[in-house]
Amino acid sequence: MKSQPSVDIAHNRRVVAYQLQLMLDGFLFSGVFILLLLVSTQLQMTEAHHFRVVPRTRRSLLENSRGAYNTVPNYIAPPLKFDFYKKTCPQLPEIVEKVVAAEFAFDPTSSGPQLRLFFHDCFVQGCDASVLINSTSLNQAEKDASINFSIGNFFVIDEIKEQLEKECPGLVSCADVLALVAVYSIKAAGGPLYDIELGRRDGLTSYAPSSETFLPAFTLNVSGLLEDFKLVGLDLVDLIVLSGAHTIGQAHCNSIINRIYPHVDPQYPKYYSKQLVANCTDDGSFHLPNYDNNTQFFNDPVTPLKFDNQYFINLKNNLGLFTSDESLFNDPRTVKLVEYYASHQKAFFEQFGISLRKMGKISVLTGSQGQIRKQCWVRNSDNVDPALDPISLNFTDSTAN
Repeated sequence: MKSQPSVDIAHNRRVVAYQLQLMLDGFLFSGVFILLLLVSTQLQMTEAHHFRVVPRTRRSLLENSRGAYNTVPNYIAPPLKFDFYKKTCPQLPEIVEKVVAAEFAFDPTSSGPQLRLFFHDCFVQGCDASVLINSTSLNQAEKDASINFSIGNFFVIDEIKEQLEKECPGLVSCADVLALVAVYSIKAAGGPLYDIELGRRDGLTSYAPSSETFLPAFTLNVSGLLEDFKLVGLDLVDLIVLSGAHTIGQAHCNSIINRIYPHVDPQYPKYYSKQLVANCTDDGSFHLPNYDNNTQFFNDPVTPLKFDNQYFINLKNNLGLFTSDESLFNDPRTVKLVEYYASHQKAFFEQFGISLRKMGKISVLTGSQGQIRKQCWVRNSDNVDPALDPISLNFTDSTAN
């Protein structure tokens, strides 16, 4: 489990890990592709119009949060468009929505892991669908990193991609499928339907150590979380709002082990901590390794299947599940916006859409960069450069996940 690092240690850890990743790329891929990886696009989102139409109280909260703590350089906007597939694959939204809605009807908990896939993809080398690539005999991919133990529903992506290859062969990237699955999963759970720009292309690499390094851990406090968000160009407001995605989804016992063993965190209400300990053990007592890591429970114990602002209300009532959740209400930099979104659901919905689109532009590949995978779990094998061919035939079918 990832422990709480200091800012300096964590920064050094990420710099070293990134350098090692680039070295590994140098052994596996051609020099041209190394240059592609080194060009990490940073995107600009100037949502000035948003601040002109919101109430003064909310505007000042957002501006103060960004002005005091945001040291992230401005983005360079990538060439993504809302209507990118309007002429080439107009049936794309309908295909995605039907598959997502059907899965939600069968399993109402599906929205959480499907939204989580988009987050876990974008935070690691950008929104390039690298999280979908399977491991090989020579490489452990992102999806098999220990920190990614909670992601799943890859079969939903595969089903959508299979239909798209029949209707619009070779046109829609897996990275864009992830983005659309995220927004339609929110809609299926009762939230707004967000428009999101499209035009991403798929990456060619996927390394488990990258996920371990760059994904924010459940054990981090606000300082640690903010450092991870700054690394990908997101700020304090984005951190607070995107954490609100925990209003849906489920958690596993090892995500909260630091709060229930060896001592139960006193910030949990007694009735809630008893439920958590009972869920994670066979006999209600906690003695390592006598806990059930496969047990799942809802992030939001009040409205677990609905995308709403209940997450922020829960934080005020000490029902934040993870250390990363609980810290948002205990830190003076974040508590005011937590309180605001707890009582203003519409404001949360609006800002979530802005921050989600901003996150969806992290280091994207466009134009001739990367490729459009035919199957999301493996790179295409018809690359002009042989160095980009799959390095092993020992792929496993992601539909088994």
